[in-house]
Amino acid sequence: MPFLPTSILPFWVQPDAEPSAPTRTKAGLGMFFAVCYAAGLYASQYAPSMAGEWGWYPKLVKPSWAPSPVWTGPVWMILYGCMAVAGWRVWRLGGFRLVPIAGIGFGIQLFLQAIWSTLFYGAQSTLAGFVDLVFLLALVATLWFAFKSMDKLAGRLWLPYLLWTSYLTAVNGVIWWRND
Repeated sequence: MPFLPTSILPFWVQPDAEPSAPTRTKAGLGMFFAVCYAAGLYASQYAPSMAGEWGWYPKLVKPSWAPSPVWTGPVWMILYGCMAVAGWRVWRLGGFRLVPIAGIGFGIQLFLQAIWSTLFYGAQSTLAGFVDLVFLLALVATLWFAFKSMDKLAGRLWLPYLLWTSYLTAVNGVIWWRND
């Protein structure tokens, strides 16, 4: 309890007001979007470009069901948005504080996802890319179970990412098997 009521203190000595819940919520959502799309920006550095700079990738033997490069960019844009909103919803509910592995796992999965293109395209290592995706898939599946138990919508938003990661892991595994 302060010696004097804060209402009579000059503005420079009054305690800082806690930001309102809507302000914290908007800032938090913006932070999650920024972090997720920053990871995507990093990942795109080594991805084949739409300008036709494909490097060694066209020479690889790929399964017929491998994703078209035309679709991967738009799919990732949607998935990064879903990841951001799902992570933000769990964070907003205090899930990262209550279940620390959710917060730590969220950061690690973004890192693993971002470095995949560096390993696969940059280092031209189908094996390193596959190993990265196996760890990523395990973590994404774990986070899906954690997120859906904390917030049903977060779990639903995370599910497309889990399915896409499963698909890419299978594609990368076949590419590794056929080319190494």
